[in-house]
Amino acid sequence: MNGARRGFTLIEVVVVTVLAAAIMTVLIVSIGGTRERTFNLVRDQIADLLLTYALRSEFADAPIGISLELEPAQLRLVNRVEVDGQPMWVRDPSLSPIRLPDWIEPVNLDFWADGERVDPSYQPLTALPGLSRPRVEVTMRAETDNRTREVSLVLPSQAIRPMVLDPDMANTAMIEREPIDLDATGRWQEDW
Repeated sequence: MNGARRGFTLIEVVVVTVLAAAIMTVLIVSIGGTRERTFNLVRDQIADLLLTYALRSEFADAPIGISLELEPAQLRLVNRVEVDGQPMWVRDPSLSPIRLPDWIEPVNLDFWADGERVDPSYQPLTALPGLSRPRVEVTMRAETDNRTREVSLVLPSQAIRPMVLDPDMANTAMIEREPIDLDATGRWQEDW
């Protein structure tokens, strides 16, 4: 046996360095941009909440609302029910609450109903069965990985799907539907 110590060759050191660099690149790419992705996820979840709110307001028997809880910060769909003769708001089981990440403060969410600012942490933003639903707008602002993002989600009173007004998304414009009185226009017997 030879008692000489064997060291690493230059090729072994280069291979290990290249592998370490590749692993670090993958880790940095997967970790970087998490706030941006989380912001987009919350945006999409709020759009889903508005869609469900619109559908439930059209077909529910009881009032439906959007509520903002401050601790922990989360948005939820709520129903108005009678409990022991007293009306109260309870979580709608059809949609899980949207938990806001710690870096999106509730004060960075603005809610508007028919052009007036509302505070759903105080009183749910409500739609009553059989009545016209308000035009709802939610604006969300936050610092993401490298910039300040702001998006608006607009649910017109006659629409089912909200418009997502996000400068980072292509094709965010949507034509707002207008109600048509088929009797007044003489089109009540048309196939459509």
